[in-house]
Amino acid sequence: MGRGSRPTIYLVLIGSAILVAIGMGWYVAHRSPEPGVSVPGPAGDEVAPAFERRQVYLYFGGSQGRYLKAEARAVEVPADKVAFCRQLLTALFDGPRQGGVSVLPQGITIRALHITGDGVAYLDFESGAFDNHPGGVQSELLTIYAIVNTLVLNVDGVDSVQFLIGGKEAATLAGHVDLSQPFAADILQVR
Repeated sequence: MGRGSRPTIYLVLIGSAILVAIGMGWYVAHRSPEPGVSVPGPAGDEVAPAFERRQVYLYFGGSQGRYLKAEARAVEVPADKVAFCRQLLTALFDGPRQGGVSVLPQGITIRALHITGDGVAYLDFESGAFDNHPGGVQSELLTIYAIVNTLVLNVDGVDSVQFLIGGKEAATLAGHVDLSQPFAADILQVR
């Protein structure tokens, strides 16, 4: 073997190493599961994905203030139902992105959220959360069903919503609609 062939051997070795690295990278990339896909755990058990991406519908007021309209959004859904409810409520409280009108008072916050085994989501709002609500039966109904429809129609295992204010059962939201019983979704409020 002559002296001139030594650089050629080094180039062949480097080229081979690059090809092996590319091949391994391709193998690893195509073997890794995509987000939301179950993977086997250490004992062969399935491990639930950390999140699932899907389309949800948030409910905001229509331009005339007489009905709700659905706004579609793609979100990452956490495995925990309570965390998912909080995520949806935060998006609802932040307001619409596609021309709807918020039917919730500014600065509204949730103190606590609990989902029972029979599918009732208890929402405990801060005291005074609805002090700035404009009131009126139709306005209160839109506020209630914006929240109820957003949760019940998007979260599996939530069938109704019970409103609490300041840690207590409240008679009404802003003087008109009775809050003593949980609310199921009402699609008739949506146009």
